[in-house]
Amino acid sequence: MSPSERQDLYSAQAHSRHGTGRVDVSGRAGIPVGAPSELGGSGQGYDPEQLYAAAVATCLHQALVIAATQSGVDPSGSEVTARVRLGDGGAQHYTFDTTAEITLPSADGDQRERVIAQALRICPVGDQLNPPPS
Repeated sequence: MSPSERQDLYSAQAHSRHGTGRVDVSGRAGIPVGAPSELGGSGQGYDPEQLYAAAVATCLHQALVIAATQSGVDPSGSEVTARVRLGDGGAQHYTFDTTAEITLPSADGDQRERVIAQALRICPVGDQLNPPPS
């Protein structure tokens, strides 16, 4: 499907402004943000890696529930844990690796693998995981 044929289902925006210590999301009250203490920040608020990990975990879990339901698998007890690692690529270039662990207690073996593969196709950030969950 070309971009001109695609139908937008939803959009959101976030706005970050220097000196405010927050990011405003889709017109709602701001989320407190700041650099982690490990990188010399105050450790107050959420840092970008935490926000991205939350976005990945939420997106992938919603996709997992959809894929499980479509496959006749009970999504009860399912969980997704996303981890984001910021690395030093040298010369002020940073690397970003994201992994996820998926728990789907009602499926095992091939069925579990099929549901996870479908969830990764549904979730728009699923292709950012390295390596993909299994």
